[in-house]
Amino acid sequence: MKSRKVLALLLAGAIICGGAAFAADPGSAADPLIALGWLKKTFIPDTVAQAEVKVNERMDTLENSSAASGTELRVKRGDVLRLDSGATLTPLAGALSLSSTGTVVDMTAGEEQTGAPVSGHRYLAAEKTQAAFSVTTDTAVVRLTGPYQLSPSAETDYNALADALKAIGLFKGTDTPYGSGYDLELAPTRIQGLVLFLRLMGEEEAALNYPGNPAFFTDVPDWALSYATYAYDKGYTKGQGVTEQWQVIFGSDAPIAAGDYTTFLLRALGYKEGTDFHWETALADAQALGLLTAGEGAMLTQKPFLRAQTVYLSYFALSAKTAGEGGSTLLEQLSQSGAIDKAAAENAMSGLSSQRL
Repeated sequence: MKSRKVLALLLAGAIICGGAAFAADPGSAADPLIALGWLKKTFIPDTVAQAEVKVNERMDTLENSSAASGTELRVKRGDVLRLDSGATLTPLAGALSLSSTGTVVDMTAGEEQTGAPVSGHRYLAAEKTQAAFSVTTDTAVVRLTGPYQLSPSAETDYNALADALKAIGLFKGTDTPYGSGYDLELAPTRIQGLVLFLRLMGEEEAALNYPGNPAFFTDVPDWALSYATYAYDKGYTKGQGVTEQWQVIFGSDAPIAAGDYTTFLLRALGYKEGTDFHWETALADAQALGLLTAGEGAMLTQKPFLRAQTVYLSYFALSAKTAGEGGSTLLEQLSQSGAIDKAAAENAMSGLSSQRL
């Protein structure tokens, strides 16, 4: 990295000026002079190389120590993180803007930071500097070391909604090693949407115990075969096409659209496709049925559909009434079927203050 190279050159310069490495010079009592060619071709390159090794070892130690002792935060749109001199921030997911009084150094690039922070780069508030990092996406994940202050916004807290769904047992995240594995900044895939839908139906256990046929689908990973086979046989999903060999193309890794996931929610609530709603107009139909507010309809049509939005829709669907006269809520239905613990669910939801759009 550029910053390490600069430090290595500075260290090498100090060694050369101090004459620390001259003890092994090729001069003798008869000819104490050192050849200029040896200085240029051997001594200086070797000294720089040795300095670079030392710098890399020291920087690796510091970075590993910082990673281990740092604080990881999941934040939301409008939140502001203020860093004092000596503190560092590394964006891991999502996007932020930066303003500062003083100098902020991009330690990864080895230069002063002037634009928007880059994910994975580590930023240092230099001496006599206060840096303000503002979250510009619905959610973000950062790692911090040193003194900082968080000024929270009043925007929708998708992170808290995800925490509640996880506590209820409806959302489990991925293997991503940061941000609790929630990946709220990413687009949901069709297979992820299907699994979440089956949990909302209270049918995950049935799906897990269903015999998956590896020859039936062309693109479903082994871990998801039973989910996909169960949902296909139940008529919950039709896939994206059929090959000449009569294998179903499920489209596991393709992004699921807002309308597709809303269709899943309408089915989970007992609404009949073709009668109560239509797949092509699922968003408008869900709004007409009272499942979505006008603000939510605007969000789903005007913004990218991310895992944050699947969490939002799933969370508020729990309080929605199921189809039919005198229908219970989806939460009550899942509790009655034994799919979730109602007391644990109510406890997880009781402390949330996020309002619907």
